[in-house]
Amino acid sequence: MKSWTSVFALTIAAALCLNSVCALSTVSRDRTRIESSQLLPHRNGWNFVGHADKADITTLVLALKQRNTEELTRHFWRVSDPRSSQYGKFLSLEEVTEIVQPHPQHIKDVLKWLQHYNINTCQLVQTRDFLKCRVTVGVAEQLLETKFGYFQHTVEKDHVIIRATQEYTVPKEIARKLDFIGGLHRLPNVGNKLKIKQQMPVPEDLASFRYGVHPDTLRKRYNVTDNVATNPNNTQATAQFLKQYYSPADLKEFMNHFGKGFPHLTEIAHEIGPNSGKTGLEANLDVQYIMSLGANVSTTFWSTGGLHEGQEPFLEWMLALSNTSVIPPIFSVSYGDHERTLSAEYMERINLEFQKIGIRGVSVLFASGDDGAGCHRFEDESYTFEPDFPASSPFVTTVGGTMFTGLFTDANEKGNDISGGGFSNVFSMPKYQEETVTGYLNSSVKLPDSKYFNSSNRAYPDVSAMSDDFWIIINRLLMNVAGTSAATPTVAGLIAMANDARLNAGKPVLGFLNPFIYQNPGIFFDVTLGDPSQACWLDDLDGYYVSEGWDPVTGFGTPDYHRLVEAAMKYS
Repeated sequence: MKSWTSVFALTIAAALCLNSVCALSTVSRDRTRIESSQLLPHRNGWNFVGHADKADITTLVLALKQRNTEELTRHFWRVSDPRSSQYGKFLSLEEVTEIVQPHPQHIKDVLKWLQHYNINTCQLVQTRDFLKCRVTVGVAEQLLETKFGYFQHTVEKDHVIIRATQEYTVPKEIARKLDFIGGLHRLPNVGNKLKIKQQMPVPEDLASFRYGVHPDTLRKRYNVTDNVATNPNNTQATAQFLKQYYSPADLKEFMNHFGKGFPHLTEIAHEIGPNSGKTGLEANLDVQYIMSLGANVSTTFWSTGGLHEGQEPFLEWMLALSNTSVIPPIFSVSYGDHERTLSAEYMERINLEFQKIGIRGVSVLFASGDDGAGCHRFEDESYTFEPDFPASSPFVTTVGGTMFTGLFTDANEKGNDISGGGFSNVFSMPKYQEETVTGYLNSSVKLPDSKYFNSSNRAYPDVSAMSDDFWIIINRLLMNVAGTSAATPTVAGLIAMANDARLNAGKPVLGFLNPFIYQNPGIFFDVTLGDPSQACWLDDLDGYYVSEGWDPVTGFGTPDYHRLVEAAMKYS
């Protein structure tokens, strides 16, 4: 259930405040930046195509500073740690709101500032820490003392968005009450990341398929066999962005062909957001495989468009979660940006948003990316590894990729050299992985030169799954694709099955997974084979090597369904 709070009454209340504490009597000319690092819009694939018309409408999202963030973090760890007496005692959205909602005076001051520019059509999310405003470009330019332009995608020509072309500033007294403003500099990461390896018409008989990965392959590989979910209250979800839509007809045909060996559903239970447009590879892959591994689990397709006006799709999804009282307990997400392209203030606030989700009992799984260790080249021709966010966040579960060592599905698994992984350049290493990652760094495994990565920071991925040669059906064609986007819904479906066992026993869902994962490394098949991950191949620089136990290519390895459920059932 979504609930936007009208701010009309709040605006009037702010306007009526007469004392200097309550309202801003004048708008200060002493201005400053909110975000310490403001990278102007730049991304491969986007071109500036002209100055924006001042009458155009754009969307600004003001992230209001939250109260009690330390209390939020403490409570998050208590409900997420299986060793805690508070484990699984999750909070409602209303209870989260009581913790984090900004000081009412701060909201009034920000509204008063907006009203000075005749901005009176904003909305607050339920947690009262985001303010969403639709304004003309002309007004936004005055408000933030910046300029706006049009940016067009070089391939998807219909993708044209509005972004600021200069740095933005706000009055100093307002800057103290905001974390950042969305809809200004961050450009969506558009384009299919999945590698298409093969496509063909759908054969009449797929029963004899030995080449490639399909649901029976994964269910056998990870010991799911004929187990399916039975709890009517169990749910799972995929989050989609940037006009990624799934085809109900393709889903039904996929299940008819590949779901014959296990009971399954053939329809999405709930659609949130748009799903009318060109069918997307990513969206079809996600729904077809999360529903095959998390078989019989009610599934939500959560779509965020975000390619019109000034919207940022990932941020829009964050707002929606803060505005919806009941959300699925698992999200599979394939989305990311280079840490380098985002401000620290933005990422730190998004981490708080992940804590707000986790404290409500939600597991969020992100694909680790398909660039291995990554590579960023500086102007002086030096280079370094390139970690991605949110994959590098300490508050999500990151999924890397594996592949078969041979052509057929009875071979062993090895690390996929495209599997994203490494060490954050921003976030310190969380306690739950300190012992594990230190063990890797102190082992005999070959490490890259220390100048390329920060070994004291958050390491990822946490787990992995098959990520190569996946068969999907799209537009009635059989297509073979690869990428960690395939691994993520696979793991998410297995977690949904573990949740099902807990729900049937009257226990809460698992929630934020990482403390559970790092305390139970034995629930995974250890992957010890494979080439090093990709990095700066032009300079003949490899990334990370797989090893026994955890490594920055495959995490702890791939899940064993029976051991996963057995470990999940140990805790109350």
